[in-house]
Amino acid sequence: MYPLQSFFIIGNTALLILMAIILVKDHYDKPSAVLGAVLSLSAAAMGMFAIALEWGWRVLEFPMNLLAAAIPIAFWLLSKSLFQENFRWKWIHALLYVACVAAGSVGHYITFGDSRGMIHWFLRSEVAYDAMGLIPLILLSSAFVVLAVYVALKDWRVDLVESRRRVRMVSILLAGIMILGITAIEFLGLGTPRSSRAETIQSGFFFVLILGICVRYLGFGRQQLAQSTRVLFPSQTPEEVNMEEGAHGVVVIDELKRLMVEEKVYREEGITIRRLADKLHTREYQLRRLINGHLGFRNFNSFLNYYRIEEVARQLVAPRTRHLPVLSIALDMGYRSLSPFNKAFREIKGMTPTEYRTHREPGSAAADQA
Repeated sequence: MYPLQSFFIIGNTALLILMAIILVKDHYDKPSAVLGAVLSLSAAAMGMFAIALEWGWRVLEFPMNLLAAAIPIAFWLLSKSLFQENFRWKWIHALLYVACVAAGSVGHYITFGDSRGMIHWFLRSEVAYDAMGLIPLILLSSAFVVLAVYVALKDWRVDLVESRRRVRMVSILLAGIMILGITAIEFLGLGTPRSSRAETIQSGFFFVLILGICVRYLGFGRQQLAQSTRVLFPSQTPEEVNMEEGAHGVVVIDELKRLMVEEKVYREEGITIRRLADKLHTREYQLRRLINGHLGFRNFNSFLNYYRIEEVARQLVAPRTRHLPVLSIALDMGYRSLSPFNKAFREIKGMTPTEYRTHREPGSAAADQA
């Protein structure tokens, strides 16, 4: 191994461990910070694996493999925690991680004749007996990466936070392509000698990339660090929006409120932010900033659901409409099916539409208190 390659690998490991410490130091209660730290440590373990073997640190081989096995699922969960407002930990996540570990161990045993783990095949491409044993691992890992990219792109159109929109389109997409590309290159290279020069160039590329991430997003100054990690993807303030949009923004917000309250445009099936921007004679990106900054909504669907659910709640208990089926009311509000309507109603009101109607029937305790 070239000395320069060792320098790059050790540098990458130090930066990734530093990144993990920074992420969890003040934000250990945030899933996105925890997952970002796990992904950083997993990448550090994969990068440091060759050094650990060369220096005879065999005791680290098992924990490094366990960390490396978490890369695809941690990447997927990080995408979910960043871009889904109501992300929650589930037991199935742990089971999926166990599946990755099992696929890596079995695939490595079939391919190399031992059970040394998940990432050793990255370092022994010149020794491969049956590479087909790695196919389940590669398919499973690639599926998680593709899912992460899908989660990032799925709600891009309705995201109202500009900083988060940029991360959706650039960081996650490029990272996903990079992970898939490296996996494909390593698999196709099984059975051929590895080039130390190529590995040095690759390690140097990642060193520059990781260093750039640390400087750009985490910073080295204490004040910059505190500001950059206080809030992930912060919304713009009304003052910031007013400074950018001026008097035009205030006029648009007033007209927007009128359209929602008086004309009830949220009832239109398939209403999009572009169509709403056309009605307001403004640009789509300006309307996103105004809704996010002045009204505090981070997602366009959440903005629509707020008005829709409030109207539904009134109709569920109003004397003239309380006899109508819930589905009829939902369709009248612009929902295309009952499933997304029930989900939105429960998130806002804390119960199903049927429970809400029952709790507010004449003579019920809730109705008497109201």
